[in-house]
Amino acid sequence: MIVGVLVGLAIMVGCFLIPIAHFVLAPAGPFIAGYWGIQYAPNPGRHYAMHGLMFGLLLALSMGLILAAFAMLLTAMFDDPRVATLAWLGAGVFTLYTGSMGTMGAMFYSLREQQKSDRASMQEVGCKADE
Repeated sequence: MIVGVLVGLAIMVGCFLIPIAHFVLAPAGPFIAGYWGIQYAPNPGRHYAMHGLMFGLLLALSMGLILAAFAMLLTAMFDDPRVATLAWLGAGVFTLYTGSMGTMGAMFYSLREQQKSDRASMQEVGCKADE
């Protein structure tokens, strides 16, 4: 699961650093990170929602640590309570955004994979997928 979270963090940083596509990809970065990062996190038979939620929580925790360090740096650089308030508020909001969007992306991928395996097992038995 840790490798998947690191892949997700790399995707989010990559979406943020691409100059031309920054305004389009950066808001969708956590969803994309959850969708692609969960592929590197093996599922030991958990329900897709629990697997996606665990991945999203780990992604939010890691991003929260990075944002907290950034907020501490801004608080130390500027001795203004308004800057400190905005930095910590932004860190909290972006951590929650990363967690929720990463969870949705991971759940979406996990659900699609579960549906593919269900469809394949139904075809193996001889049933139709619509029934």
